[in-house]
Amino acid sequence: MKKDIELLIAEERAEIISKYDKVINTLICFLCSQHKLQEIERAEKWLKMVKKWDQKYHNSEKMMKRVYKGIPLQLRGQAWALLLEVEKVKEQNQGKYEAMKKQARLHSTEIKQIDLDVNRTFRNHVMFMERFGVKQKALFDVLTAYSVYNKEVSYCQGMSQIAAILLMYLNEEDAFWALSQLLTNQKHAMHGFFIPGFPKLQRFQAHHDQILAKLLPKLKRHMDKEQMTTGIYTTKWFLQCFIDRTPFTLTLRLWDIYILEGERILTAMAYTALRIHKKRLLKMSLEDLREFLQESISSSFHQNDDTVIEQLQAAMADLRKMKLDLPPPCMLYYLAHL
Repeated sequence: MKKDIELLIAEERAEIISKYDKVINTLICFLCSQHKLQEIERAEKWLKMVKKWDQKYHNSEKMMKRVYKGIPLQLRGQAWALLLEVEKVKEQNQGKYEAMKKQARLHSTEIKQIDLDVNRTFRNHVMFMERFGVKQKALFDVLTAYSVYNKEVSYCQGMSQIAAILLMYLNEEDAFWALSQLLTNQKHAMHGFFIPGFPKLQRFQAHHDQILAKLLPKLKRHMDKEQMTTGIYTTKWFLQCFIDRTPFTLTLRLWDIYILEGERILTAMAYTALRIHKKRLLKMSLEDLREFLQESISSSFHQNDDTVIEQLQAAMADLRKMKLDLPPPCMLYYLAHL
């Protein structure tokens, strides 16, 4: 009799729980369906926009708003190519990429270093897992070709991850010209991050210190006390626009905005990252600060990507109002540091 009662209670309990689970599962299915529907609608809007890019959407406010919401996965490559004017630069340099690939095989002095870096670039990403696979070969070719194309930069560690993220969404030649645009166009001008002496990196690090002193003074004092200098943690932030320092989905969103807006996102995102983690950072010693800001921070953004992007936008607006969105030009920086 006792067993029968226990069985009845267990069955009743299971039935009640299953009803709640059914509601939750229905809600999950509904939310997933809603998300998929939103993704399809966004992709359709982007498809229309891409088709009428030159006539209507190039530099339009609508396009800019949509970039901040995130470029759909299927159209990210096309959007990046349009924003970086890849087709235009390709037309001006027909046959140049193939010529640079051939020249690199004969004359590049960076072959060994590039090969080492290719082998450790995005090795957990399905595209780059296979040693000497299709994407590793494309990455090797893009980097070696660029090493002879831009002789002032040649090749610098850090460029491999930038080229790899481009190759996830662009074909090999387009990725080469996208990399070239990022290094040499006025909006991004990454050239200064990679030439000997890293002059642009020094300017951005000094400017980051200025932002902290003005807007996060308590955190700045704590980090100074712990001897946690800007150079220890911001090098990868600025050189690679937060690759490996933010969750991958957020990294892609940041790259959408970086390709649209250029270098001003770097100062704003560095400020945003520290502001989000301020309370934790204030409790950390030098060892913990170093480990967190160089490694663990990528898995510590406990907010969804949209929320982080909203905070980034607010930071960009605030810094622009205070005229702190960009470091001073090269000449002013060097005069100030004489």
